[in-house]
Amino acid sequence: MFKERKAAQMAAALLSKAGGSLNVLKLTKLLYLVEREAMKLHGFQISDDNMVSMPKGPVLSQTLDLTNGARESPAWEHFVEDRESHEVRLKRAVSRADLSGISDAELEVLDAVWREFGNKDQWQLVEFTHDQCGEWEDPDGSSLPIPPKRVFLALGKSAAQADLLDKELRAQKHFDALLQDMDG
Repeated sequence: MFKERKAAQMAAALLSKAGGSLNVLKLTKLLYLVEREAMKLHGFQISDDNMVSMPKGPVLSQTLDLTNGARESPAWEHFVEDRESHEVRLKRAVSRADLSGISDAELEVLDAVWREFGNKDQWQLVEFTHDQCGEWEDPDGSSLPIPPKRVFLALGKSAAQADLLDKELRAQKHFDALLQDMDG
């Protein structure tokens, strides 16, 4: 189940590291790489967003909708201004307390991705995700889902490990959905 609050806080953390604004394409690539790195290190995603292959590389589907203004979210709008041209801006400075939905381990993943990729522009990130993210496949102008199992395989996990991690992710999403139903 997609966790909008976490996606918004991930974006806010990256925008803060960038000095308050980022190119939209760069932000979407960085957010994807954060989720991919979380899967590599911890076997789980942070926001549980759906991963998809698009012409300019892999992205997080629902987070892309938030970035493009195609989906409304109070959590997103709390941190991020409406997209203007090709830029997204932070509404205000954020502190660690503002990012309370993100654990320290998740914040470490964000920090590591920023250290490795923060100095790259959007086109370098597009090239990197095309060349180095084996789960991406050219959708021929459309979009294609990227199953978590394919990400785990691209990250070097064995077929058995990828199966197990995929099952654990699906079980966690099911459990989260049950909890949501109980709360709602």
